[in-house]
Amino acid sequence: MTYHSFHFFVSGRVQGVSFRAFAKRAAQEGGIVGWVRNHPSGDVEGVAQGPADALAKFKKALEVGPKQAHVTNVHITDEKKVDQPEYRGFEVR
Repeated sequence: MTYHSFHFFVSGRVQGVSFRAFAKRAAQEGGIVGWVRNHPSGDVEGVAQGPADALAKFKKALEVGPKQAHVTNVHITDEKKVDQPEYRGFEVR
């Protein structure tokens, strides 16, 4: 099976609104591994790895976020295919 990976930044009102917990839950529901953390810029940053269809659903979830959030942009970088996931689970850092 081929896995896909991307690095993401979510902008808007995304810190202090349970966004990281939301991202972890969405990732775990989709079988995605990686991590998420608050970035000093005020964004939320992370890496997600998994099947392409699961990552597409995860990206859509990031674009919405939890009820308290107001997402203005999801910026995806470093998209690539990987043979094996680099992570075992999805963690909040």
